[in-house]
Amino acid sequence: METTIKKLLIGLLAVLVGGLTYYFMYGWYDVFPWAIVALIIGYTSKNRRDAMINGGIFGYFLFLVYIYLGYKGKTDVPGMVKFVAFDAGFSLVGGVAGVLGAVIGNWLKKIV
Repeated sequence: METTIKKLLIGLLAVLVGGLTYYFMYGWYDVFPWAIVALIIGYTSKNRRDAMINGGIFGYFLFLVYIYLGYKGKTDVPGMVKFVAFDAGFSLVGGVAGVLGAVIGNWLKKIV
């Protein structure tokens, strides 16, 4: 039960961080708060497996929300279908980045 709630909270945290960085920063330097949060997620995870799962959830939803908020394209159905497919697919890159950050954070816990 605790892990399910933690994973939901990580997803909500990703939505919050994505929205805040989009509206208050919006630039290449957004990666700094994203990386810090990913490291914290990895540091607070119990083991490497949990860090990978939690980091993947964080990165995926972070990219999903950030790209969605930045969409300024057409609102017709074919354009939206293409955008949703692109957003869902490209967010996998965010998931990989989140996994990497969380694994590094979990590794730092072991050496510090």
